[in-house]
Amino acid sequence: MAESTVSIDGENESRPIYMPDELMRFIQRDTYSLLIKGFAGTGKTTLALTILKALESKNNFFYISTRISPKQLFQYYPWLAKFVGQPRPANPAEAPDHGLMTSFEDARLDEPESLFERITNQLMDIKSPVIIIDSWDAIASFMDKEARLNNERVLQTWRERAGAKLIFISEHPDDTTLDFLVDGIVELKQSYYESVRVREIFLLKLRGIRIERPSYIYTLDNSVFRSFVPYRPIKFKPAAEPYRKKIRISNGIATTDYIRSGYPVLDSSLGGGFPRKGTVLLELDPHVNAVVAMAFLERIISNFIFDNNPVLFQPFDWMDPHAIMDYLEPSMPADKKDLFKILWMSKVNGMADNIITMPGKKQRADPIVEALAKMKQKRPDKLLLNIMGTDMMQRSYGRKGIRSGMENLLSDIRTSADLSIAVVSHSQGEVLEYLSEVSDMHLCLMMIKDTLFLQSLVPASTLYAVVFDEHQIGLEPVV
Repeated sequence: MAESTVSIDGENESRPIYMPDELMRFIQRDTYSLLIKGFAGTGKTTLALTILKALESKNNFFYISTRISPKQLFQYYPWLAKFVGQPRPANPAEAPDHGLMTSFEDARLDEPESLFERITNQLMDIKSPVIIIDSWDAIASFMDKEARLNNERVLQTWRERAGAKLIFISEHPDDTTLDFLVDGIVELKQSYYESVRVREIFLLKLRGIRIERPSYIYTLDNSVFRSFVPYRPIKFKPAAEPYRKKIRISNGIATTDYIRSGYPVLDSSLGGGFPRKGTVLLELDPHVNAVVAMAFLERIISNFIFDNNPVLFQPFDWMDPHAIMDYLEPSMPADKKDLFKILWMSKVNGMADNIITMPGKKQRADPIVEALAKMKQKRPDKLLLNIMGTDMMQRSYGRKGIRSGMENLLSDIRTSADLSIAVVSHSQGEVLEYLSEVSDMHLCLMMIKDTLFLQSLVPASTLYAVVFDEHQIGLEPVV
């Protein structure tokens, strides 16, 4: 099931919020109580504020903070100022609309009794408010068990009568006192996957909502909660040429030292992009197929072609040339398609402009080296991108000769190619082992809990969630 989205204004662009579909349907109900659990640093406040934004509740909420001041809150979440607008007047009588409220309340020094009274007053006086208590632990800790249970029942009763949405935040996941009273419970956790932090939201209880998937991986990038859709095989189709012109790199594909990948967030992490005259290893873990690799590579291929730079493509996973062209052709200008060449074992009908046929066994040089040399000779002032599938190499060199064969091959390839990207599946052990030793960069497309990610292993980077839309894929930092 696709996730629901709304827009959130960032510093430079409008970005979507993604939340699990089950949670989105739950928070859009007329009235409910929701408990957000999690240890410190898991993003509970970020989730609560993102829910506020998702509900578009700009002037009918009451946010009670027992941990930080509203001033700090606006510093940590700069998008709040644009979303909420002017702060609440000091005198409630000056509020522009009777029956509405907008308030971030500093309750760090308040007595629990007076604070509880203000919450109940808001529930009695205001119609359908959103009330967020961050955190309930700070208030409840000053009450004995009997008083706490009684007050929690009172809040639930008044919440229902007021048609309100009541959100509790708790830093004690093991405390189950509220569990039986509230309508919904989510818990935020973080763990480590090979030294990289991964955050996960667990949907423990959403009364009236069928939970199709109990957990989702999420990020707190840009101080916004964003979860990721589990990967499902899709029929991805790159954008046609007019749309590509709008999203292509505006400041060129290369600098003196680097060639841009087409993904600015990745280039920033890599120090500028892929190294010129370098070799990049793109590893596919056992659950990632060739279609995902093609979707990732499409952007850099398209950018090369748009800037009149040639590309040599050696199919991986035994992809058919017709399937490759059907996939990539929409994103290529009609008058530049001949810049894209596929190195293939034999001629292919109807593709004379895009096929370079591999010569017979008596050729002097490796067919890749020979094809690259001819392409560079034809366009010596242009950048040449070489994408290598290693299936044929492994078969040609055999297990014993793979290291020596590829060592000579890579040395010759660097003479002509300005950038080589080798796509290797996890099952190609000998090739993967050698290339991981000699490549300038090592990227890996991997599946973690049914969610697709990209990570740079050399140099080391954070995880990037691979996000698909209708025409292109994007990378979202997992922070």
